[in-house]
Amino acid sequence: MSDFSYSPDFVFEETLEYKTLISEFENGAEQRRRKWAAPLHKWRLRFNNRVKADMQMVRDFFKSKYGAFMAFTWTNPNDSVEYSVRFVEDSFKFTMKAHEVYDFEFDVIEVK
Repeated sequence: MSDFSYSPDFVFEETLEYKTLISEFENGAEQRRRKWAAPLHKWRLRFNNRVKADMQMVRDFFKSKYGAFMAFTWTNPNDSVEYSVRFVEDSFKFTMKAHEVYDFEFDVIEVK
């Protein structure tokens, strides 16, 4: 079971990223090398119209990981694979839309 089990709203964003090293030569030619064999995954998770208790639980989880400091496990609902991830930012921003109704979102990135 994943450490972070709160379900985000759909649609959430998923990004695949490769690391390519590009060396440019004086004659204009380029040499490209792949640094990673597999892509790095990133996700933006959105939580809209959540009650205060839900927002506080996610905020407390964020605080327990000291923001981007500590990794945790999360299961991607898109492919049902459990990933080791961390928060991208050290800040947690939420918006109070109505009395005890909140919106919040954050990015997580795969840790290899």
